[in-house]
Amino acid sequence: MNQLLAFKPRSRRQFFGGSLNRTLSGRSLLAVFTILCAGTCDALEPSSDWLGFRGDGRGVATAGPTTLAIGDDGNRAWKRSMPGRSVAGPVIVGDLVVSTSSSGPDEEDLFITGLNLSDGVTRWEQRFRATGRPYFHPTSANAAPSPASDGERIVAFFSSNDLACVSVDGQLLWYRGLGRDYPKTGNDVGMASSPVIAGDTVVVQVECQGDSFAAGIDLATGENLWRIQRPAMSNWSSPVALSTGSSSPTVILQSREDLIAVDARSGKVQWSFDEGRDAIASATVVGDRLLSPGGDLIAYRLTGKNETPTELWRENQLSPRNASVVSDGERLYSLKGSVLLRGDLETGEIVWKTRLSGLGSTWATPVVAEDRIYVFDQTGLGLIIQDGGDEAEITTKVQLEEGVLGTPALANGKLVVRSKTMLHCFK
Repeated sequence: MNQLLAFKPRSRRQFFGGSLNRTLSGRSLLAVFTILCAGTCDALEPSSDWLGFRGDGRGVATAGPTTLAIGDDGNRAWKRSMPGRSVAGPVIVGDLVVSTSSSGPDEEDLFITGLNLSDGVTRWEQRFRATGRPYFHPTSANAAPSPASDGERIVAFFSSNDLACVSVDGQLLWYRGLGRDYPKTGNDVGMASSPVIAGDTVVVQVECQGDSFAAGIDLATGENLWRIQRPAMSNWSSPVALSTGSSSPTVILQSREDLIAVDARSGKVQWSFDEGRDAIASATVVGDRLLSPGGDLIAYRLTGKNETPTELWRENQLSPRNASVVSDGERLYSLKGSVLLRGDLETGEIVWKTRLSGLGSTWATPVVAEDRIYVFDQTGLGLIIQDGGDEAEITTKVQLEEGVLGTPALANGKLVVRSKTMLHCFK
């Protein structure tokens, strides 16, 4: 899975113009996604907060540090030890940073910790006991999914399928033991799909070889709104929420067997493709474009809430390895092993690709601010890559004390990175 990509693989890009509207078929693991844009599309201006996995789902912020350096003369503002291990990315709400952890012999002790973004001082911490199976791969942790926030509440999910909702001041609002409610869920290498907040609904993908399902849970009460069966196979990709201009957003679910769009509040299926997608990397929504990874990266034009999307192009070189694609609305970036590629969002053409010397296995999705791409690997090596337009250059290298598997957070010009047992803030 982590083998280095040959630098010049055979390209297999196809471009679809006009109003071609089709359902895909074939044996290769393709990528897809779709929906949105009923009336108006999501704004391309990044949020000032970082409210979930990849922030607003694109992995883009307005500003970030120009270098990464530790030591007396460095720009690491603070570093804090956390109460356990984690491979989950943090979220940022104003001056609050929230990170999850798990500890103990079987990592059955679960933590949600809120800290000041400004100085790293802990504001509050909630501790729970896992109610489901705390199984995970040795390189992972029970604290694997990234939390999500609506700006007022924080929803934290764990590999044991424990789901907790707390207020931004750390008060427990509700708790669900989905592993206890549905004891045949889980897999031996761990669950890692991050929850998404879509309007007033929390959507989770609990997909595995056993009792495989997706569910919509009321954000206010923690009660099930709907639950649908999903293909019985392991899946670590995360759901994607799409604003359709209606009172109920749409959520995209993908697996190695299908792709479906469901109404976030009712769970009603709006459309589906009976074809496998990527089970690790997640889709990316950028304005009226939806990018889906798989054997190819496929770009779709988003149309109406219940309308099948239109395929625009596909390019196999741009489909990522483990990390998801990020895009600012013009440029898209894809990481394949140690090779970073920039593509054109409109055409799927490759603008440049560069090998990132020294980069090891990567699970964290890159994040972007202005013309800078921030990449971290499993050893803790961090890079800043400067996008020069027609070429790229590594401008910064930093080696953290331990490995990074969770996607960093960017907000208010600061980069917050969760390593195995520590939280780091660069300014």
